[in-house]
Amino acid sequence: MGKLTLLAACAVLAACAQAALSAPGSVAVSTKSAMPRGIVRTDGHGAVPVSVAGTAQCQSLDRDQARAALTHSNAVRAAAGLPALRLNARLQRAAELQACDMASRGVMDHRGTSSTGPGMRVKQLGYKPRITAENIAAGASSIFDLNGTLSEWARSEKHRANTVIPQLKEMGIGHALSPDGRVAYWSVVYSAPR
Repeated sequence: MGKLTLLAACAVLAACAQAALSAPGSVAVSTKSAMPRGIVRTDGHGAVPVSVAGTAQCQSLDRDQARAALTHSNAVRAAAGLPALRLNARLQRAAELQACDMASRGVMDHRGTSSTGPGMRVKQLGYKPRITAENIAAGASSIFDLNGTLSEWARSEKHRANTVIPQLKEMGIGHALSPDGRVAYWSVVYSAPR
């Protein structure tokens, strides 16, 4: 089975904090915790092929879905004794653009077509960050709906670590589907303004 086929059959998750953006590396699969079948977690990776490239299905999440993601992230933060986040339209747009970009290229990657990572993307949209972190995911659209993706990020130590960075104040989340609609791509961007 080829690498592309194997990864397309699995869900792939990656966490990135702004400090780690400058050094892409190879895929390193985490084996520290028991993972549900078909879930691959990476850290310090470059572009990971997941689906075919082409014209992605890019749509904004509706207000209820964005609020559900905010509620979920805030529950994770509350469990860590941290204050709640609020939604930010620029961070929302940055996450949407990255999800669409990944789906169009058929790869899961913190780097974008015209950015080196989430910090650069939010700056391009006029947001002045003090800190920026991003969680991304790609996997079967039948499994990786909003709730499935949020649950996986909460179960993953490195993704949860991004969610509970104490200095964070705001977030945005984006979603897109591969051209064939079989793979869902997700991005959540956390930040705090200067």
